[in-house]
Amino acid sequence: MCNFASEMRKYLLFILLILCFVSMANAFQPHHRGQLSPQAKVSMLTASPGPELYTVFGHSALWVHDPANGIDEVYNWGTFDFNTPNFYPLFIQGRLLYMLTVTSLNSFLYSYMIDGRSVHEQVLNLTAAEKQDIYDFLQINRQPENIHYYYDFFFDNCATRVRDLVDMHLDIDWGPDPHPYEERSFRQMLKPYVQHIPWISFGIDLLLGLPSDKIATPWHYMFLPDEMAIAFQQARHGDGRMLVSGYNELLPLTFETARSFPVTPTMVFWALWALGVLSLLKPRAARIFDKVYFTVLGLAGLMLFYLWFVSDHHATAQNLSLLWALPTHLYFIYRASVLSANNKTYGPGGSLVKRLPVIYFRMVFVAGVLLLILWPLNPQGFHPAFFPIIALMTLMASKYAWRWFWVPKA
Repeated sequence: MCNFASEMRKYLLFILLILCFVSMANAFQPHHRGQLSPQAKVSMLTASPGPELYTVFGHSALWVHDPANGIDEVYNWGTFDFNTPNFYPLFIQGRLLYMLTVTSLNSFLYSYMIDGRSVHEQVLNLTAAEKQDIYDFLQINRQPENIHYYYDFFFDNCATRVRDLVDMHLDIDWGPDPHPYEERSFRQMLKPYVQHIPWISFGIDLLLGLPSDKIATPWHYMFLPDEMAIAFQQARHGDGRMLVSGYNELLPLTFETARSFPVTPTMVFWALWALGVLSLLKPRAARIFDKVYFTVLGLAGLMLFYLWFVSDHHATAQNLSLLWALPTHLYFIYRASVLSANNKTYGPGGSLVKRLPVIYFRMVFVAGVLLLILWPLNPQGFHPAFFPIIALMTLMASKYAWRWFWVPKA
């Protein structure tokens, strides 16, 4: 037993000596994880649009690869945690925190490969000092206390985070406007990405307000990953070097854009307009139709009101769709119904309170007529499907404004 204990002590001592030797050897390595080797490269990755709504505008990330030091890190600012308490209320309010995550290239590419989306690499033309400066910043940004930020679709997203990082740490001349012969608003820049999904296009036009109709500058183009890839390709350092020194396809595009859904919002709402006109032949059915229609418009107005005045979403403010999707429809369509059925003083001889629905629907009628007449001058990009919606609202409002159709009971 004593011999066994003695042998064990010798064995443990040998192991300790080996561990000390390894630790000393690592201490004298010329590079550590915070120091990049001459073989390191920094690249921007651009993923093509995908099939889901949250992927339809593409994606951007930054890749640092240093094989000499075993560094393979993709910095992705487009992630969020579904387990966040009150996730959906925070998302609706525009107060959901997005965050930076760091993964390997293979892990990053996996989901894009499954979806059939392409991923392209633009290798940045950087000196050793510039690479190190960017990498040092990333090490600070990846700390738990620094990874979160409040996402803004137009001004602070996965693409603009890469743009701002590069612009902050390098002396960059972004060059001329890559689209010099056309002025594009933020809303117009989104159109090519959603033209094959018309109901999403309709929803975007409904929810976005006047801020999205401002003319974008070349700096702002880069909120879209595809546009940022174009900007990076033409950009130069202050000393004349091109910003991008190489271009590689990491994943080919195998995803095919689905065909447009055959039933578009414009078709549906013109059909609804025709149905509303036909309902005039059946007064009782018309009353039910009117209630349902104005209720839906009122509920839409409540949503738009919330997104403008309560949420922190910048792009949904100043929404002129509230001129026709009025939350007050929810009150007056039922108030008018009650007065029409039960009150003999609905007309000019009644009190102001009892005539208020008449005044209200006359105002709605005038607003509808003006919106239709002045359609080409509207500063906000209204979807074509809004025209039959407003036209039907105007027709229905006229019935309650002048009682040419709605005949009260005796």
